[in-house]
Amino acid sequence: MMRALGYHRPVSVENFRNPNFDLVADILRWLVKRYEPMADVSDSVGTMQDRVIFLKQCAQLMQAKGRIKLNTKRLYQADGYAVKELIKIANVLYDAIKSNPEDEDEILGAENFSLKFGDLKNIRDLATTITQHGAALAELLGREEANREARQRAISRNAESGDIERVIRQHIQDARENKENKENMMRELQADEKKLNSKIEKKKVELDRNEKRFRSLQTVRPAFMDEYERLEDQLQDLFRDYLERYRNLDYIENLLDQHNKEEQEKIDENERRMKKMQKKIKEEEMRVLRGDVQLDENELDDSLFEDASSDEDEQNFKRGGSSEGERPKTKAGPRANVQGTLTGGDDSNSASEQSS
Repeated sequence: MMRALGYHRPVSVENFRNPNFDLVADILRWLVKRYEPMADVSDSVGTMQDRVIFLKQCAQLMQAKGRIKLNTKRLYQADGYAVKELIKIANVLYDAIKSNPEDEDEILGAENFSLKFGDLKNIRDLATTITQHGAALAELLGREEANREARQRAISRNAESGDIERVIRQHIQDARENKENKENMMRELQADEKKLNSKIEKKKVELDRNEKRFRSLQTVRPAFMDEYERLEDQLQDLFRDYLERYRNLDYIENLLDQHNKEEQEKIDENERRMKKMQKKIKEEEMRVLRGDVQLDENELDDSLFEDASSDEDEQNFKRGGSSEGERPKTKAGPRANVQGTLTGGDDSNSASEQSS
């Protein structure tokens, strides 16, 4: 297909087995120029930034002119995927040739019209030079009116030979002075070049010496290496000891926490038991004070202890057999006599109550 389009060199798939960005850039530039001869595309692809700018310009141009969307990432890879993107443009040009086979040579031209990349650069340089010379010529033509009068005066004046010789000698003297200045500058540049060469030689010698010293230091074992290895072994031992002690400490702290938790539970249970006993005592005391029961102090203490033991049995066996204590023996009646109180009292009062 590229040969039919008139590309100046044969192209095969083998050229793209490995990334070849220069060839991809050359083909892409050639195809863009074929599609749009007046397109302005960058020629510099030396750096990564220049390549990105070049691909963006080509992609934007083909999108605007031919509505052909190119994948710049694939083009930057410069491999087989880039060939697929180049074929998009080549197919459009090839279809145009097939639709007008008679005008093939006139539209696309033969091989004589195919330009190499170097020729294109030369043409651009020549165009720039022509533009510069044209600008200079336009500036000189703008001064023609003032120069015309001076030229006419110089022609009409009868120049003497002495004046002409004096002017020529002056120009010769200026040329000699200019020559001497240039020679002095050349001698200074040569002296600077010699100095720089001598410095470069010294730096090379110093570099060789440092490289030799570096290689010798690489082969020599440092004096502190034995001590370093010994300290490293000690550090490993210390780390193992530290790790073992840390584990033991963590285990002991865990055991301590469990023990503290159990002790706290026991304390809480004792407090609950004491509160229950106090509540029991208060209830029995109120019943005694109201005269509802006749109770002996010894029997009350026994009942309280039996209740406490029953609570312990309930906690230990967890609903596995009850050991309830007997209730205190009371004698209920409308006129029951109470002997003794839980709060204590005077002996005289108790004796009078018994005698009555």
